[in-house]
Amino acid sequence: MDEIGVLPRFTGTLCHDHWKPYYRYGCTHALCNAHHLRELTRAWEQDGQKWAQQMKKLLETINDKVQEAGGILDAGTSEKYRRKYRKVLETAEIECPPPDRPKKRENEVE
Repeated sequence: MDEIGVLPRFTGTLCHDHWKPYYRYGCTHALCNAHHLRELTRAWEQDGQKWAQQMKKLLETINDKVQEAGGILDAGTSEKYRRKYRKVLETAEIECPPPDRPKKRENEVE
């Protein structure tokens, strides 16, 4: 990635699939929503995670509403979708909780 000399000098917003090597470049990062949708589809179809299907539908709905509104939602509509988004995340935490953190050894400092 460095040899062609593009990314080391890039100063804009790099939209990508969350591949860790991209994060070593000192630019602004944005994650690709097409990749998000594919990951949510996989989580639903292969793992049966219902929250993932709900999130995919919500993100697609929000995208449609933004397009219909000419590219930006008014504050009230935006807040409505923000609340729905957070509610799906709460469901995800219940259905698919994060793994337990490993216990620290007695001599480890936090």
